[in-house]
Amino acid sequence: MRISRYFTDLMATYVADIDDLKTDSGGDDVLAERLVEKRSQISDLMPMIKTNPEMLAVVFHRSVVVKKPEVILSYLDKEPAKFPAWDTISSSVQFDPWAIDLVAKLKTEVGGEQCLLTTVMLEHLYALYEVSEDAAEEMETEESDDLAESGGEWLSEHGFDSH
Repeated sequence: MRISRYFTDLMATYVADIDDLKTDSGGDDVLAERLVEKRSQISDLMPMIKTNPEMLAVVFHRSVVVKKPEVILSYLDKEPAKFPAWDTISSSVQFDPWAIDLVAKLKTEVGGEQCLLTTVMLEHLYALYEVSEDAAEEMETEESDDLAESGGEWLSEHGFDSH
C-alpha cells in the first residue's frame, strides 16, 4: 500500500510527540496525565490546525476507534487536497465521549475536516503497529537525521510504500 508524502512526514513527528508525553524524567508513565494537560491547551493548538495538524492530533491519542479501517486506509496515499468531506467518512470512526464536542468544533474551522482525517489516520497507524519507544528510538538512530525520512523508512518497514 502506498503512503503519501504528507503522512510519511507527519507520522514520524506524531510518534515522537507521543513518546515525549509517555514518561517523565524519572521514567514513570505519565501519558494519561500529560494527555489531560494537552487537552486543556486545545485553544492554544487551534492556530496550528492547517500548518501542523499532528500537534492537534496528539490531543486525540487513545480516543479514536476506527470501525471501518478499509475506508480510512483508502486515503493513506492522498494529500490533504484530495481528502473527502468529513461527513462521508465520519461513520467509519468513533471518538470517545469527551472528544465529540471538539470534533464538532473542528468541523467548522478552516482546515478542520482535513485535520480530523489526519488525526484519525495517524492514530490508526500508531495503534495498528503499536509503536514502542524502541521502534521510535530506532527511527531516530537511522542513517538519516531527517525525521520525515526516518518516518518513511519506518512505514516502509511495515509494508507501506512511501511517496
